[in-house]
Amino acid sequence: MIQRKQTLYLFIAVIISIINLLLPLGMFVPQGMGVASVLFNIGIKDAQGAVDFVASPLSILLSVNIILSVFAIAQYKKRMFQAKLCILSMCLYITWYAYLIFILLHGVNINGDLQMNFNACLPLVALILTFMARKGVLADEKLIKSMDRIR
Repeated sequence: MIQRKQTLYLFIAVIISIINLLLPLGMFVPQGMGVASVLFNIGIKDAQGAVDFVASPLSILLSVNIILSVFAIAQYKKRMFQAKLCILSMCLYITWYAYLIFILLHGVNINGDLQMNFNACLPLVALILTFMARKGVLADEKLIKSMDRIR
């Protein structure tokens, strides 16, 4: 199970998603004097410590994606189902980015400049790893079918 390259890709994608879930995505720096607000996956934390949960679907999407990827790793004997789970996981990563863009354009009423952290790029890395895992699953399925044809 763990020897397959697609399992390693999915495992690294899970680790990257967990790291992204815990670290801040960016900061809203006010143009004048003031303290910056920090954007997390769970919400936006302002200077007083209050959290606006407008970004909480980001954490839900990542949590579901983590669970889905772990479940896909466990389904190593059902290769086509594992490939479908990878497609669903990729769709969730794309939805995560779509909602992040929606929040940044329409959902936040904070005046100031946005400074994104590197952590906002981590779901893209996980998306690429999930794509590579799906490609490896399909290659394994193709190899198994060719072996059955030879017998």
